[in-house]
Amino acid sequence: MTFDKKLTLLLIEPSNGSGEDAVTVSQRIWANVHDIGVTVKYTAAAAGRTAEIQAICHRSEYERYDFTHAEYRGRRYRIDSTGAADTPRHIKLILVKEG
Repeated sequence: MTFDKKLTLLLIEPSNGSGEDAVTVSQRIWANVHDIGVTVKYTAAAAGRTAEIQAICHRSEYERYDFTHAEYRGRRYRIDSTGAADTPRHIKLILVKEG
């Protein structure tokens, strides 16, 4: 598996009524980013979500913090779910478009 795309993982804390949410942790990593499969897309749509892309990265990089979002090519995505990847060292992130 080739990790050839830059992805920024974000930990975003909700605001306490003071305006915008705050990014408290930001980490750039290498990942394998691509479109999701039809099954995942339809499952997400049935639940009222719009799954856009999936990213596979090193589990150790993702699990350092409780990341909630990711940025890829200038767009912010919410991390909707995680799952098993090809090896136990990797993790799959399903990303949903924000806004």
